[in-house]
Amino acid sequence: MRNDLMHELTRRVVLADGAMGSRLFDKGADPASCFDLLNLDNPALVSEVHAEYLTAGAEVLETNTFGANAVKLEGFGLAHRVRELNLRGAELARRAAQTAGSLAWVAGSMGPLGRLEEPLPEERVAQVYAEQAQALAEGGADVLILETFPRLETLLLALAAAKEATKLPVITQLVFTGQGGSLSGQSPQESFAAMIRAGADVVGINCGLGPQGALGVLRRAGTQHRPLSVMPNAGFPEQSGDRLLYNSSPEYFATAVMRCVGLGARLVGGCCGTGPAHIAALRKLLNERNASAPLQAVQTAAPDAQAEPAPELPPSEFSRKLGVKKMVLVELDPPKHLDIAPTLKGAEALANAGVDAITVAENPLAVPRLSNVALAGMIRRRTGAEVLVHLTGRDRNLVGMQSTIMGLAAQGLQNVLAVTGDPPPAGAADVIKGVFDLRSFELIELLARFNQGQNSHGDPMGMRSNFAIGAAFNPNTRNPALQVRRIERKIQCGARYFLTQPVYTREKVDEVLGLTAHIDVPIYLGVMPLASARNAEFLHNEFPGISIPDDIRARMHAAGDNGATMGADIAWELIEYAWDNFAGIYLMPPFNRTAVALDLVARLRDRGLWTP
Repeated sequence: MRNDLMHELTRRVVLADGAMGSRLFDKGADPASCFDLLNLDNPALVSEVHAEYLTAGAEVLETNTFGANAVKLEGFGLAHRVRELNLRGAELARRAAQTAGSLAWVAGSMGPLGRLEEPLPEERVAQVYAEQAQALAEGGADVLILETFPRLETLLLALAAAKEATKLPVITQLVFTGQGGSLSGQSPQESFAAMIRAGADVVGINCGLGPQGALGVLRRAGTQHRPLSVMPNAGFPEQSGDRLLYNSSPEYFATAVMRCVGLGARLVGGCCGTGPAHIAALRKLLNERNASAPLQAVQTAAPDAQAEPAPELPPSEFSRKLGVKKMVLVELDPPKHLDIAPTLKGAEALANAGVDAITVAENPLAVPRLSNVALAGMIRRRTGAEVLVHLTGRDRNLVGMQSTIMGLAAQGLQNVLAVTGDPPPAGAADVIKGVFDLRSFELIELLARFNQGQNSHGDPMGMRSNFAIGAAFNPNTRNPALQVRRIERKIQCGARYFLTQPVYTREKVDEVLGLTAHIDVPIYLGVMPLASARNAEFLHNEFPGISIPDDIRARMHAAGDNGATMGADIAWELIEYAWDNFAGIYLMPPFNRTAVALDLVARLRDRGLWTP
């Protein structure tokens, strides 16, 4: 009879298997198919992989159920077969483990939910993982392994659900970056401590990194009083057609993983790109090393919290004025071409007029324009004016966004409006795809994290940025109360001020004031002067977030060729009415017609309502 796995880990290092998915792919499985379905459709193939790892010396076999939760299976139309697939996956691994008297343990593999358009309620997440855990336990798993989770918060929900649903011990493994932080921003020490508090029996890492990177994570982990698991990739992959190739030799992999054993790893194996040869090489080294010393806590790196706080970049002039001075902000759209002279000329005129900040939009309506970050830098250098840069989650993934944020801070462009961004136009999905790794809330949180001197993974940035983080407020929806709740959440995330979408009536101004009476951060009322009747109809009917009342559009039609003058007068009426009750005005001149904005700025100045 084999000992209990948790007891065995207190005595010696235990060897797990390598990758299941990449091995099935090597054997001809369609990468676009549901690998979990092979438990039913081709059980011999799955059993063949298990047998290979047993022959290589593995003592723990992971089930072929990594994606067999209801959320991921729904994408294949298989959500109704969760129990069946997990039950069969555990049975196949159990049958293999018992072949020829093998004493291998079976670990029920449970992976993340995948990328979701909207986060699921916590109750639903718990239900999904409880369902999978119960089926794996029923099928004969000795232990559950929650692996390749990119976010700690989801892992902790899954852990709680698995503990509630079964009596099995649970191994929890998080993905870490090459710099040692988790993808959700915690250090290894913080991550492991949270897992242990939540009841994990083994804590560790898998995927994302090769063995050398895993070694770096362990060095930052500090003292742990749970067995540690390490199951890295076989280095970093190279794309070749539809395949990811890993060039790490089994000997290199095994030697590097053994260094992790020296830092306290007790359960070791492999993830993506590792196969039976890697496990056999690791088995050989483990046999040569008498790995039977009792479990000891290994002190590695000192806690990150003991580090000296990073120096802080100075705040912008715009940041100093927030909530102190009434401000006028004017927006410029980057050109759709390379002739930037007119835009820079307009920016110079606005700077000479003393506007408090020039805001630079980013590809409105998902139409490609000159980089607003590049243009903002040009305006700043040319005019010395404060510039507020719009950042959208639509056009950059998390890596690109962090590079952009570092570039902004390095240039002293620390006024940022964080928005989700307009979606690409319908029907263009085959050509244009929105990224949306970060929506407005996550983008605000990321900027706030940089203000603390860390990136999204918790890695130190050497300096703390000083971003004046703004956000958008759209009062023109059918459910403005929901938008107010979004304001409240954005403030919690780190937003310090808000710019509204354009409004056109006193009634809407009064509504905004009523809805936001309890909000104690500056709000700048959006005013977009109309250029013509045609412009008014376009904005009303086609531009998201803008609603222009019938009487305003009627006035624009009646103005005929004098539409621009009428539009400026309508805007001025609204500014006069609203001025005393807002932190300032956010002007959006149509088609970059800065003359309209300059006219309205002059009216404010001449009437003594605003001073540059």
